[in-house]
Amino acid sequence: MDYTFDDYSRAICSSGGAPVLIPVAQNRTSLLTIISSIKGLILSGGPDIHPRFYGEEPVEGIEEIDDELDRMELEIAKIAFEKNLPLFAICRGLQTFNVSRGGTLYQDINTQISDSIKHTPNTQKSVNTHTIRIEKQTRLYDIIKKRKIWVNGKHHQAIKDLAPGLKISAVASDSIIEAVEYPTKKFVIGVQWHPEGTWKNDSNSKKLFRAFVKAATE
Repeated sequence: MDYTFDDYSRAICSSGGAPVLIPVAQNRTSLLTIISSIKGLILSGGPDIHPRFYGEEPVEGIEEIDDELDRMELEIAKIAFEKNLPLFAICRGLQTFNVSRGGTLYQDINTQISDSIKHTPNTQKSVNTHTIRIEKQTRLYDIIKKRKIWVNGKHHQAIKDLAPGLKISAVASDSIIEAVEYPTKKFVIGVQWHPEGTWKNDSNSKKLFRAFVKAATE
């Protein structure tokens, strides 16, 4: 699978930010140094998270995993949260953040959830594929200002047990969690779709990146 970061970087640049990529090879000391030098953190899309990080054995349907990436991103997610750094978690990033706070995942939607909609369509990330319902009285609603929008879902894992303190801000029509936030932090929003794939032509995606960059530069 190809996990390129060009789309994320361009979306951040277009919103007035300056993107910096963080290499995987880190320890807590180096991550603390990095966190002290940046104004916001994006946890991006990528491979599956190893289920041992949320206390489970792998089941049928789990795909590619990267143990070193898991360790680094779980650690930096914890540090960013501790430091109240603005955090925007996208797809795997949403799952990583949930696990870092004590939540769990469905390892494979197709085999673990009956009657789910198609969350892994065979299409480009630039195409919106299904709807979500946004809850009122959430930061996500304050940003998007719509109850129902189309998004470009492209994932086969999802949040199962929500981590303590997290608030659900959007769900799909099959009730799978599509967005979360942490109300008491400066800016912590996670979305299960890929706004970096649609930001050029999708106003909702632009609003998300602009809100993140604004929070990071205030």
